[in-house]
Amino acid sequence: MEILQQLENLIDIGKKPEELQKEINVVEVANIWNELITRYYVLEETQILLNFVEDYDLKVILKSGIKRLNEQIDSLEKLEKKYGIPTPERNRAEVVDSVKPETMTDKYIFQKIFFGIRSFLDIHVEAFKRTPSPKLRELFKEFLITEVEIYDKIYEYGKLKNWINEPPAFRI
Repeated sequence: MEILQQLENLIDIGKKPEELQKEINVVEVANIWNELITRYYVLEETQILLNFVEDYDLKVILKSGIKRLNEQIDSLEKLEKKYGIPTPERNRAEVVDSVKPETMTDKYIFQKIFFGIRSFLDIHVEAFKRTPSPKLRELFKEFLITEVEIYDKIYEYGKLKNWINEPPAFRI
């Protein structure tokens, strides 16, 4: 797939967005849009939750996630600009809140992030499955692989902290 992706990139050099729009379909545009709008939402939510985290390791994990989200957002915004796709309005850049409700525990924050990562897997799989363009499929594949690796690491972290609700062992 890398050869096809590189070939497409060479062919695209110097083309205007109007010409490039003929190379992608409406489903691919929707996938790009969905990937970006979802990241905007997740970035804002992660920034809000970061303000309430007390566990040092969880803070590091969330900050790492924010960095990754911003990198992926930049990549998707460049793609939208390249194809002339209108970019959705970006959420607030930074969220600061000084009041911490008692229900906002580190376990709650972890589980919110954990289930968010789990749902992102489905978004990446659908985008990958429904994209005929090799260069876009490669991008969605990279997002999916990264998300699977993060899911695996955060799952183990959650087990270590006893924040994962695992079903009981089944013995006869």
